[in-house]
Amino acid sequence: MRFDDFEGRISYAEIVATPQKFGTDAEIGDLLIFHHHINQEKDKYRVDGDVVKVSYDPKNYQGQAYAAISPSGEVKMLGDWVFLRAVSQKQEEQGSKSGLFLGYKTKEDNQEAEVYCEGTGTDELELKKGDLVGYSKNSDYRIKLPNGDEVFRMKPNDILYKKNG
Repeated sequence: MRFDDFEGRISYAEIVATPQKFGTDAEIGDLLIFHHHINQEKDKYRVDGDVVKVSYDPKNYQGQAYAAISPSGEVKMLGDWVFLRAVSQKQEEQGSKSGLFLGYKTKEDNQEAEVYCEGTGTDELELKKGDLVGYSKNSDYRIKLPNGDEVFRMKPNDILYKKNG
């Protein structure tokens, strides 16, 4: 059995202040989607009580803030991050040579997903929500959104192609 170290990670919280240095569509009261290390290492990022600092720099790959979700549910990507939703996966039955049933192994057909929410860096790729794209190996990082949807976050340069039709 494989331990899913991403299960149960909370990667969002209510915004109580926004950055002075960089303009952003995020507003106080929105939910901020951020890197899971913020919650794992709260003491490192703690400002006061339950308030933690999440770094944001639209030009820095190491930024910790990915998107903001308004109270109405509108997703506003921060910087040039993009969210993709995995497409269907196949389950293969696993067994031993002796015939012992070991369960199912999920196998993805390939590194393809559909655009869930495009960011500023997807303009030149002409991507829109629902487009099927291929992405580079090991570029996907899974996040569970407050509405329960699971998405991959990545940079647009990790998207290799847009599938036509």
